[in-house]
Amino acid sequence: MAIGMADGADDEEPRGLFDDFGAFRTPTTADLTAVLTDGLVTPDANVLLNLYRYTEQARTDLLDALGALGDRLWIPHQALVEFWRNRESTISDARSTSAKAAQEMTVHAQQAVQALRTWANRVALSDEEIERLRDRLNGTFDEVRQKITEVGEGEWQHISHDTSSDPVITRLEQVLARRVGRPFTTEETPELIALGRQRVGDRVPPGYMDAKKDGDGAVGDFFVWEQLLREASRRRCDVLFVTADAKEDWWRKERGNNRGPRPELTTELRSRCGSRLFLLSPKQFLEVAAPVLRLSLQDGSVEDIERVERIEAEDTHGGWTAAALEELFRGLSYEGYGDRVAVIRHAAEMDGHVEAAAVYDICAYDDDRSLRGFTKPVKRISGNLHERGLIPDTAVPVLTAEYQNGPGRASGFRVHPRLVPLLNDATDDES
Repeated sequence: MAIGMADGADDEEPRGLFDDFGAFRTPTTADLTAVLTDGLVTPDANVLLNLYRYTEQARTDLLDALGALGDRLWIPHQALVEFWRNRESTISDARSTSAKAAQEMTVHAQQAVQALRTWANRVALSDEEIERLRDRLNGTFDEVRQKITEVGEGEWQHISHDTSSDPVITRLEQVLARRVGRPFTTEETPELIALGRQRVGDRVPPGYMDAKKDGDGAVGDFFVWEQLLREASRRRCDVLFVTADAKEDWWRKERGNNRGPRPELTTELRSRCGSRLFLLSPKQFLEVAAPVLRLSLQDGSVEDIERVERIEAEDTHGGWTAAALEELFRGLSYEGYGDRVAVIRHAAEMDGHVEAAAVYDICAYDDDRSLRGFTKPVKRISGNLHERGLIPDTAVPVLTAEYQNGPGRASGFRVHPRLVPLLNDATDDES
């Protein structure tokens, strides 16, 4: 027998370029048209929850697209469990956005007036001129606050916690009628929970990025996936999963970009169902579905859905991902700045702050060494990551200097609060 030839290999069909690598095949327009017209289309819970974050016109267009799918639309029971679990908080969070922004404008107005007074006192500006400038400042901030309140109230005037008067629920009830799967049986649920936890522990997608969720929350994505697999097995058709979840346990990422489903998911679906798996974000789904389903989209709908996707991605960890941070650390270490990496990790462990004295200890610096420019390599390499498309231009700074008594020697350094949990999670995974 030839070296490397497995028993029975002569009887096997020859393999092709994509036979074992279907996840790397870019879907064509024909592929997506076929799954929209003959396959199974499943939106995740976050797609339904985001209906409360869109403008009315974007919400209407997405619901029209889902409704036009007919029996090809199907929702895992677990997706609705998570929808109802998070609906109230999603409404409250979305409602509070305008109120929070208006409140922040008030704080900024007070800070601006204080800064004006401090400057005016130093240059001996007349009281009359101070008052004139203060009134202009307050007038501008009042105009902005009024616009924020006006837009917020207009967009939310019909949304309600009351399901009998909430237009989102009214429309969803029509769209999802007889299109929601059944829950797992009482007998099989404990075994599936155990299996889900094992998969999370072994970092088998999807769901392992939710490992730190309380209770059985960590197995929620696995439940959605298992229910989807069962329905796809029953129908024996290709699957389009629409999700606003951009984490790596669903998507195959290349240089920070989502390129398609994880290969493990593609393989599992094919082995269980003999079908192909497609993944699209809500924005991509609406763009692809509109011409196929002959829908006329309103101006701005796609842009609004993209806005929500971008905000959610950036709000999670300030525009950073675990992969982007690892790339930053790799660049720092390569250039001989591994001490910055150690300081950043230590600061994260200390709830985001590290005193200057601790920096000297961590880096083994002499007492007379200056910390001026300590953050420059971090900023420069972060800029390179932005140029490469790994982080957005709105990404928060990783490390900033702090000063107790104005310009001079830094009293310490701070890691941005949004990055602290991401950094600590990465440290836990390595240990």
